Amino acid sequence: MWLVLQLCVWLVATLLSAALTRAFRARAFAMGLVDRPHSEGHKNHVRATAVVGGLAMWASWIALLVLGIIGALLIRGLLPEGIRVGLSGLSSAKWSLFVIALCATALAVMGAIDDRRALGAGRKLAFQVIVAAVTATFGSRILVGVVPTWISWILTVLWLTTIINAMNFFDNMDGLTGGVSLIAFGFFFAIAAVRGQYFVGLLSALSSGVVLGFLFYNFPKASVFMGDCGSHFLGYLLGVSCIITTFYHHENTPSILAVSIPLLVLAVPLLDAVTVVLIRLHLHKPVYVGDNRHISHRFVALGLSRPKAVVAIWLLSLLAGTGALALIWTPPTIAFLILAQMLAMVTLILLIQLGAHPPEG
Repeated sequence: MWLVLQLCVWLVATLLSAALTRAFRARAFAMGLVDRPHSEGHKNHVRATAVVGGLAMWASWIALLVLGIIGALLIRGLLPEGIRVGLSGLSSAKWSLFVIALCATALAVMGAIDDRRALGAGRKLAFQVIVAAVTATFGSRILVGVVPTWISWILTVLWLTTIINAMNFFDNMDGLTGGVSLIAFGFFFAIAAVRGQYFVGLLSALSSGVVLGFLFYNFPKASVFMGDCGSHFLGYLLGVSCIITTFYHHENTPSILAVSIPLLVLAVPLLDAVTVVLIRLHLHKPVYVGDNRHISHRFVALGLSRPKAVVAIWLLSLLAGTGALALIWTPPTIAFLILAQMLAMVTLILLIQLGAHPPEG
């Protein structure tokens, strides 16, 4: 029954997100949320485009989350016993859900303001750190063995800030960040289903649905961009999903290497962000100024069209995530082989990233 409920949440989220994306697009110019060609050096789109995809995803996500919680509490007695028993844990999870929703909303609002008028890299980074600190203090934290709480707190802040910025950097072609996010949420949903983490599964289904609804208008040729609002919102949800999902359990996970699953699922945007930052530092350029040195631009330099370059990166993410998912069941020897496979993929990405010359502009 939980799978049916999760699929229903995914379907409703997809439809609502698509509807709101279309509706918000019609109002984008009136709201001043428009990305004009060549407004920054790395922006090469040919016409003014609505930047309301992030708002549509956030509005769909928060509306269904609130309605779902209220509905579950009101009709709990009418639900099947299996779901009713699962919902008994809602009271213990509601505070964590509240913190996640509050922080995701804060980042979405900040991103929307930045989409309308640039806030500056320093202000955005400071706000990201504050939101990550609130999450680590009042919500969920990364738990690593018996490390002190303060180390766990620092790791959580660093992780969330890194993922948010990685997804923000990665948003440089139509469908790129949305597609990779959709794939990642799909893997988190699968892992949550295996682990019996019903609420994590519902959140992953909800998140993947709102992304898919947006992608209908963002790929292969975008009539709507997600903007900083969308990349910050999705980056935060992906980072939190990694924290609240159980990847390793000593009783039923053969290899402790399963803790590396989040790094593998998000390997492509993380590696792209690290490589681009290092290249910018090497060239003595600000790390926060966008350019055409991302892996997607390298694929275009090799002769792929932009849509094909995006699909190629989707496939790389799917490959990394599939290997990561297998770590739940595999013994240490096979787990090491999977990690060796991932290392080969990372090396391939680095060869492309450092070898192909990106187009100028």
